Amino acid sequence: MIRSPIKFEMPSSLNEAVKILAEAGSDGRVIGGGSILVSLLSAGLERANVIIDPVRLGLDQVMEVEGGILVGARATYAALLKSELIRERLPLLHAMVGEVTGGPGLWNLATLGGSSCYANPASDGPACLRALKARFHLRSTDRERVVEAQDFFLGAFSTSRAPYELLTHIFVPCHTVPLRVSYSKLKHAGSSWPMVTSACQLSSVGDSTYLRMAMGGVAERPIYAEWRLDPGIEPAVAESLAAQILATVDKGWSDELADGNYRPKAAKSVAIRAIRNVLEND
Repeated sequence: MIRSPIKFEMPSSLNEAVKILAEAGSDGRVIGGGSILVSLLSAGLERANVIIDPVRLGLDQVMEVEGGILVGARATYAALLKSELIRERLPLLHAMVGEVTGGPGLWNLATLGGSSCYANPASDGPACLRALKARFHLRSTDRERVVEAQDFFLGAFSTSRAPYELLTHIFVPCHTVPLRVSYSKLKHAGSSWPMVTSACQLSSVGDSTYLRMAMGGVAERPIYAEWRLDPGIEPAVAESLAAQILATVDKGWSDELADGNYRPKAAKSVAIRAIRNVLEND
């Protein structure tokens, strides 16, 4: 139960929304689907004097634009899962959404934008969006800026979004359909947060083949690696590539699910499996 008074705003324009955020300062919050924020407020783990619901701002769209796909900040997991555009053009994102813990009850409420701004290291979205080289569009009273995924996720529960900024949409570039994708994760049970996530995509650009991979839960922010592959490379190389990406971890992430020593070790098998999944047919 939320015990402190909160002013609930439903602005009808982006200009109104960012003005309210600017005036609220550090006491303002933006609600996505509410699956995270409402729980934190109810438990007394989060405080806010002003909450903005962007439901009237038209930020739930999923559309194709030049060079990629725009995903509105309020687009739910259910909307992404049903989208033929996401299924056909961004199969890695589609695979990730289908694995989000919670099932239909959560998918119809939670949003990719809200989860991204919360930036739980063990959540599904951050690593997948890092692998896809997504860009976050942020709006304030005096400007709009675009932040690459590699710069958006700063650490555990920390992003480059300022309190006075509103995430309007996420742009995901996709010039070609990837050859193969793989999304894997490790968790204690079907209903628990993942300990480790792995988003892997094999793509062809001209005469070259590239493998991109990002992993979540291993460190405070997603880790990433990209390789240009030689023709006819064997799936057996997966162990070497997995070791390379995990070598970028300076300090493992610890929470109630697993500590920072265990996570990188457990991540090795997840990474190897994901890489083999996209290479095995080559």
